[in-house]
Amino acid sequence: MNDQLRDEVMSPVDRAWLEMDEPRNPMVASAIFQLDGKAGIAAVKKAIAERLLRHARFRQRADDAHHPPLWVEDAAPDLAYHVHVRRVAGGNAGAQLRAAIAAELAHELDRYRPLWRVVLFPRRGGPLTVLFRAHHAMADGIALMHILLECTDGAVRKAAGQPALPEHRAHGGPLGGLIDQLEGANRMLETLRRAALDDLRHPQHLARQLAEGRHLLSAVRRLLTLPEDNPAVLRQPLGGHRGVAWLDELPFARFHRAAHARGVKVNDLFMSIVAGAVGRYLRATLPLVPQDQNLRISIPVNLRNGGDAGPGNCFGLVLLDLPVGMADPQERLKVVAARMDALKHGGEARAVLLSLAAAGHLPVVLEKKLVNQVAGKAAAVVSNLQGPPRVVKIAGAAVRNLVFWPPQSGGIGLGISLFSYAGKLSIGVSADTALVASPALLMIEFRKTIEEEL
Repeated sequence: MNDQLRDEVMSPVDRAWLEMDEPRNPMVASAIFQLDGKAGIAAVKKAIAERLLRHARFRQRADDAHHPPLWVEDAAPDLAYHVHVRRVAGGNAGAQLRAAIAAELAHELDRYRPLWRVVLFPRRGGPLTVLFRAHHAMADGIALMHILLECTDGAVRKAAGQPALPEHRAHGGPLGGLIDQLEGANRMLETLRRAALDDLRHPQHLARQLAEGRHLLSAVRRLLTLPEDNPAVLRQPLGGHRGVAWLDELPFARFHRAAHARGVKVNDLFMSIVAGAVGRYLRATLPLVPQDQNLRISIPVNLRNGGDAGPGNCFGLVLLDLPVGMADPQERLKVVAARMDALKHGGEARAVLLSLAAAGHLPVVLEKKLVNQVAGKAAAVVSNLQGPPRVVKIAGAAVRNLVFWPPQSGGIGLGISLFSYAGKLSIGVSADTALVASPALLMIEFRKTIEEEL
């Protein structure tokens, strides 16, 4: 093996997500955006490939034959696979594009290659649509969005003027892996030694850490014993066929003003709108939706320190019961705001991260069982990310209409995203059609809810 190639030991959390792929539900995060102007396909392909490959994780494939599994650098990534052009035919360009994207989302990524793919959808006389996909094992949504935005022209120019940070290089040779593990263990022991000395000097730190540990374990127990409280239609077996829909370019200021006028946070308003739209969809498709019906959603929470947005997974999950049975907007918003406030005092996010880290050390069968038990308490994933405040460009073309779809583990078949960028908000829905027959109809209910309640 070339000593210049970079291999890394896979973290337990990354390994947990790697093994969560299901034939009908790949654990892949996806995003689309459009490039304005006369964006040249060749220039866009070149820019995206070169800029993504600057990140080691995008040059590495997952090798789970080793124990622990490794990220192994691919000497020559197949760019024809990783950056692919697909032309969409048909009269209804919007519907054909949605169908083409949904078909791509249903496919697993090739495990023998680095776990990412970009597909370009050119359209005569229209913008170039770019679909970006990366496996959850590579990084969480926050890190992947950060990496994607580092591919923009402005970010590349800024990085060119800064000194490169030294990279950790894996040791080559027959003893390289052992040396890497010993160095890692030494770093961990040194960290523990410093922490222990600090605790001896400051006994209150130790007491606080013990209390936090008890709090985390209590949160794990609460998660594992939560009762089932979801609409039965959203807990059916997955069919393996995906549908996607999205709204874009909604004025973010409108949501901010509405939240301020109601005395709530913008996130409270977002979640109330999600509850309202899903509730309307259920009432339109089911004979009866009880007023006290809830939809338990899983919300990713960033657990990184400061501006750290490197590869890997460092996030937790909190579970929120959305009152989808409540048709009254004011009552619904009041309940959502109270439940969101209660989440701030719980330890569920770190408890889930702890569970995932533990799962990554288990045999694969037990690992999947534990992760599914934690994640399976919800029937949908709802993710909210914040993008740059100004328009960015790739290969000289302005990026607009950026929408993403979070992956859903186990039997979860509904993902909803909110993304703010350059003063606009986009909403994306990805759903298994066995659960949500028409994501487009659900998106219509989102539009109606926004128009009537803001």
